[in-house]
Amino acid sequence: MNKDKGWRFVIPAVALLGLVALFPFFFSLYISFTESTAYNIYRGHFVFLKNYFSLFRDTKFIDSVKVTSLYVITAVTIEMVLGVALALLIDSLPIGKKIFMILMVLPMMVAPLVYGIIFKLGYNSIYGPIPAFFRDFFGTELNILNRPFSALMAVVLVDIFQWTSFVFLIVFSALQTLPKEPFEAARIDGASYWKSTWYITLPLLKHVLGVVLIFRIMDAFKAFDQVFVITGGGPGTATTTMSLYTYFLMFTRYDFGKAAALTVIILIAVIIISKWVINFFYKEVNRNA
Repeated sequence: MNKDKGWRFVIPAVALLGLVALFPFFFSLYISFTESTAYNIYRGHFVFLKNYFSLFRDTKFIDSVKVTSLYVITAVTIEMVLGVALALLIDSLPIGKKIFMILMVLPMMVAPLVYGIIFKLGYNSIYGPIPAFFRDFFGTELNILNRPFSALMAVVLVDIFQWTSFVFLIVFSALQTLPKEPFEAARIDGASYWKSTWYITLPLLKHVLGVVLIFRIMDAFKAFDQVFVITGGGPGTATTTMSLYTYFLMFTRYDFGKAAALTVIILIAVIIISKWVINFFYKEVNRNA
C-alpha cells in the first residue's frame, strides 16, 4: 500500500470527530452571543457579550459557582487521598490483589443515575436506612436532604463512592511499573515503609497523579445526574451546580443563549484549572524542555 495515500483512511474518522465534537462546540459558541430561545434558536439577535455579563450579575449563577467549587474541591480531594491510600495498601498485600481490583472496578460499572436513585432512597428521612440507623441507635433525627450543607455533602458522598475506584485503578496500575532499584536501595539504607512512600513512591507517581487529578476535576465539573435525581438542586440553590443551572436555563427558562454562555464559561474554567495542574505537576519537565 502506498503510504502517501494512507491519509485517505483517516478522513472519515476526522470528519466524524468534527461532526460530533467540533460542530456542537462552535454552534454553542455562536448561540452564546445571541438572544436565542427555544422559539428562535436559529434567528436570535446578536448581542455579543450580553449573556456573559448577565450571568455574572445573576445571583443564582454566582451560587452555582460556589456550589460547584465546593463540590469539586471536596469530592476530588477525598477521592485522590482515598484512591492513593487504597492503591498503596492493596499493592503491599502479599496475596489477593486481583480480587481487590475486581471489587474496586464494580462501583464504576453502575450509571450515576442509578446511584442517584439508590442514595435518594437511602437518604429519605422517613424510610431511608441511613436516617433509620441514626434514629434507632443514637436517637437522632436526620433530615439530610432538607439542609443545605448536608444535602451538598450527600451528593458529594455519591461521587466519592463511585469514582474513588477510578483513582485507585490508575494509581495501582502505575505502581506496578515503578522501578525496583530505588526501593531496594532505600531498604538497604534502613528507610522505613512510610519514608520510602513519601520520598520515593509519591514523587515517582507525580505525573500520573497529575493526569488523574485533571480527569477527576473535569468530570466533577460536569456533575449532573446524581445531583438532579437526589436533590434537584435544592434545598433552594444549595446543590445547584453549574451543569444543573445550565439545564434549568435551557429547559425551564428556554434561554438558550444564556445557557450556551454558561457552557462556555465552564469550558474556560476547566481549561484554566487543567493548565494550572499541568504546570504544577509537570514543571520539571517544562523546565528541562
